[in-house]
Amino acid sequence: MSQTAPTTRSPLIVGVSGHRDLHPTCIDRAKKEVEALFDQLAALVPNTPIRLMVGMAAGADMLVAGVALERGIAVDAVLPMPLEEFSNDFKPASLPELHRLLEHPKVTRAVLEPPPGWTSAALPPTGERRDALYVNLSDMLVRKSNLLIALWDGQFVALPGGTTDTVLRYLAAHAGSGRATQTSVIEDDGSALWERQIVYWVNVPRADDRPEGRGAAPCFLSGVGEGVLRRHPQMPKQLRQQLIDLDHYNHEFATLQSEPYARPPDTLMREVPATISPEERAHLRRIDVEYGKADTLAVFCQSHSDRLFRWFSYMASMMGLLFMIYAKLVPSKIVLLGYLTVLLLGLSVFHVLKTRHWFTKHLVYRVLAETMRTNFFLRLTAADRQVSAAELIKLSGIDQFNGFGWLTNVLKNVEPLTNGHTVTPTQEDDNLTLVRRIWIESQQRYFRSKVGRLEYTHKRLERLKTGLVYTLALLTMVLVLLSDALGTYFLDAGFNGKDLLLFMMGLLPVWLGIWEIYQGKMATRELLWQYRNQLDHFSRASIELAQAKDRQRRVSILADLGRDSLMESYLWTIHRYHREHEPPAAG
Repeated sequence: MSQTAPTTRSPLIVGVSGHRDLHPTCIDRAKKEVEALFDQLAALVPNTPIRLMVGMAAGADMLVAGVALERGIAVDAVLPMPLEEFSNDFKPASLPELHRLLEHPKVTRAVLEPPPGWTSAALPPTGERRDALYVNLSDMLVRKSNLLIALWDGQFVALPGGTTDTVLRYLAAHAGSGRATQTSVIEDDGSALWERQIVYWVNVPRADDRPEGRGAAPCFLSGVGEGVLRRHPQMPKQLRQQLIDLDHYNHEFATLQSEPYARPPDTLMREVPATISPEERAHLRRIDVEYGKADTLAVFCQSHSDRLFRWFSYMASMMGLLFMIYAKLVPSKIVLLGYLTVLLLGLSVFHVLKTRHWFTKHLVYRVLAETMRTNFFLRLTAADRQVSAAELIKLSGIDQFNGFGWLTNVLKNVEPLTNGHTVTPTQEDDNLTLVRRIWIESQQRYFRSKVGRLEYTHKRLERLKTGLVYTLALLTMVLVLLSDALGTYFLDAGFNGKDLLLFMMGLLPVWLGIWEIYQGKMATRELLWQYRNQLDHFSRASIELAQAKDRQRRVSILADLGRDSLMESYLWTIHRYHREHEPPAAG
């Protein structure tokens, strides 16, 4: 099964679901409404390629695919079964249009693998088993679409894999258990705080229905509960911001890579064995591309964020020095002017640089890079079947923070078309050995080194604080015992020894307080806490893997490690974000 080759720019994947028997009098209107959406998306994401993912069934699928191709949008035609078998579901009059679309140069064709235990030679012509192939297609659209277009009449139809089923599952308005027996649509009252999945609804009646009164304006839908959908007349602001952030991600990486000092992104592919199939290698490469992009941007933003923190600590130290000089030594207007100059310079730099959001972007890109790294190694050992990063992100709530919502879009981009891959036991053992060496052992060394360095920094700060306390006590004793003598000892600069002593007693605590604030901004203690926890996760997994004899048990250990490591990263990021920003619901 062919899959789309990875590109540098992460695409916006738009899925399609809809009726095969659209009312003929409404087709032109539906085309215009789909065109309007594509135009809106193109304006929102000028730096991001839009890709349409569609099952290519008659009716809605082919209509939207045709509109996309007219707009120059690439189409991923994902067939639920081989073309010769799929053609049996078409009327003779619509088959030429199917072949015309599939032969278009901007169309990439892939065939979904049938459910486990099936073979393409045993595909049933009709019935529930054939419907299961469309459920398989629906599952893929739910997993991979960043936005879903639904050409739907809004009526509940209990057909597994049908439009109603796909819309409800995409919006988490039912879990596929068959409990929902109807759908209802309520109007947006502004009470929704967060909409994770959105459907663009083009209200189109079916061919055997009456079109009068059924041509409502297109809108956006979100899920509220079991069978209950919320109508949004305009694109919800969360979705709009996600798309803008995704576009910024693509634009910032392209801009950074165009600089003369740019270095090639880091890669995880160096030691991937040659025995891995081309299809699996292509999928790993897709994950690796996103890891390299996010890691490069995280390093860039972190360096600028750290530099900004240091700049303000130096500025505050200089202001403290100038204030103490004015208050205790030289009450000169020149000193006050210097203080004012430093203050205004700091404020100017702050207002200029605060729009760069380097700190928040560093957190976002680091979360994405670590998620991609973990996914990469879990995929190598087939442990990815037991771990859903998207579910962990949802569970942690990190996607509700400003700037983080688009992460799930990139996760969907690297989702495979199939739920798993098959490798031989020997290859699984080889991949497990590789993962232990280049991921687990490497991460152990990294976290052990970081813990040692941060513990040393923390102890050094504690010694500095203790030394300062003793120094202040000593200076206080000197001031008590020798106050009169110091007051008569004048220096050439125009102040006496007592003033100099008071100056030092005031300046040292100010500088230590600034250093404490700087350490707080860098979250040294929280970082040490995270590194210790991560070291514990990887060390425990290493010990358990050494003792496990059963291959399934080893895969389970890796899956547990992936979940624990990702959740640790998400929770630490939330703590760091809270240092600088209010929680999502605040204010």
